[in-house]
Amino acid sequence: MATATQVSTEPEVRDHVAAGAIITSHTLQHLYGHAFWVILPTIYAALGLNPITAGLVGTVRQVGSGVSSTVGGFLVDRLQHRRLLILYLSLTAMGLGYFLVGAAPTYVLILGALMVASIAGSIWHPTARGLLSQIYPRRRGFMITVDRSAGSIGDSAGPLLAGFLLAYLLWQQIFLAAFPLALIFMFFLWTLLRRSEAFQNVGARSRGESRPIGAQLREIKGLFKENSRILTLLILIKAVAGFGQGGLFLWLPLYLSEQLGMSEIGIGFHLALLTAMGTITNPAFGYLSDRIGRMPVIVIALTAKVAIAVLLALSGAGAMFTLLVAVMGAFNFVVNPLVQTWALDIAHGRRLEGSTLGVLDGANFIFTGIGPLLVGVVVATWGFESLFWYIAAISAAALVVVMFTLPFARAGWQSRM
Repeated sequence: MATATQVSTEPEVRDHVAAGAIITSHTLQHLYGHAFWVILPTIYAALGLNPITAGLVGTVRQVGSGVSSTVGGFLVDRLQHRRLLILYLSLTAMGLGYFLVGAAPTYVLILGALMVASIAGSIWHPTARGLLSQIYPRRRGFMITVDRSAGSIGDSAGPLLAGFLLAYLLWQQIFLAAFPLALIFMFFLWTLLRRSEAFQNVGARSRGESRPIGAQLREIKGLFKENSRILTLLILIKAVAGFGQGGLFLWLPLYLSEQLGMSEIGIGFHLALLTAMGTITNPAFGYLSDRIGRMPVIVIALTAKVAIAVLLALSGAGAMFTLLVAVMGAFNFVVNPLVQTWALDIAHGRRLEGSTLGVLDGANFIFTGIGPLLVGVVVATWGFESLFWYIAAISAAALVVVMFTLPFARAGWQSRM
């Protein structure tokens, strides 16, 4: 039988502040993760890359993240009493990885450094969201989408800052600053988490209730056996949606640069628009999903993405294109955190948050990683104009998969605490 491990008391002010520190630190990961897409055209030109080698950059980042998410999620559950330490190490390693990108002299070494940064970031997500899920079970959807919104702030600020800084700095210098920034954020996080009883108690309780590896594996097997159909569908939704998500962020800046001749500042502005609206809409959608269920909100988001992608394909350059990019940002990051929340609803009380998110994120990162390479083939065959038709088709395919969750549509609601 599963043993529920939840904090018995409501979180206090210090706990809210500590949760805010985790969520704020998430911003730094996305700051560099999305600044990279604006810097990529500069690297593309400097290293003489082609569509396939550029696509491979995105693939290496995402596939590395996917593999480490799956393995890391299992280890996070094994080391639940060390999750705060894992957060500190993840943040530091991410900064080191991007520092090495700036120091690397060749394309191959850049790929290796990106792998380090991506692995560190992928371990952060199941650790941080597992903690938030345990401490805030009644507001799970809201807290995880707020965490996603913090990522969206980084997603928006990163491209803008990168576009501005490229006018004054070498791209290598921007990456070299990542490590000292990561150390500052790590100290900030440590200072606030050590004062939170809820976050400290989660570790203490987990240490007292540790279980053998065999028992953990049996618990994971039981979770997926009892909920095999719905969890398989959730993995498929993440995987199919990942095909589109990964392609969009790598190829939109290249489309703006190569097809529209846009400057770095213009590219940064458009990528910021693609994420900025999500900082507002993500918590709203998360709150709504806590009230009406996960599935209806996911359907709304995917339907909107299909429609907006078609309009982007038809609009061409101009003010309407810019407006549509901004509107796409309102829905672009809704699906992933809500699928995660739905899975955490199902895994509630089993102390398998890391493993559950690891499997889901593993599938998402791998298919998100294949996406850029696949779009590279599409663009090389049909031109840059095919990008938005591809996004529309992939979002429509994900919507079809969601329809198969109808028999389970209230599963997340019924199991929510």
